[in-house]
Amino acid sequence: MTQKHQHGAARISAAVTVAPAAGVLATLALVAVLPASVDVRYLLAFLVALPAMATAACLALLARSGARAWVGAAAVAVVSSVVLVLT
Repeated sequence: MTQKHQHGAARISAAVTVAPAAGVLATLALVAVLPASVDVRYLLAFLVALPAMATAACLALLARSGARAWVGAAAVAVVSSVVLVLT
């Protein structure tokens, strides 16, 4: 017995809107706390930002429901924002 994986509008909208922003914020938070020179941190931010955005969008699409996709992406964005504010 196979199940069809149906993408709801909420998951798709989360993957298009909030998940890429959460990926960028997570990248910036990671780069902000790394103990490296400024040049190395900027290089790492440029190299990691696009894969982080794509991964976040894919994870939002793979969520069980639209609410979980939105809450997961929003939680990553909030935690990353708190890290950026505190550093």
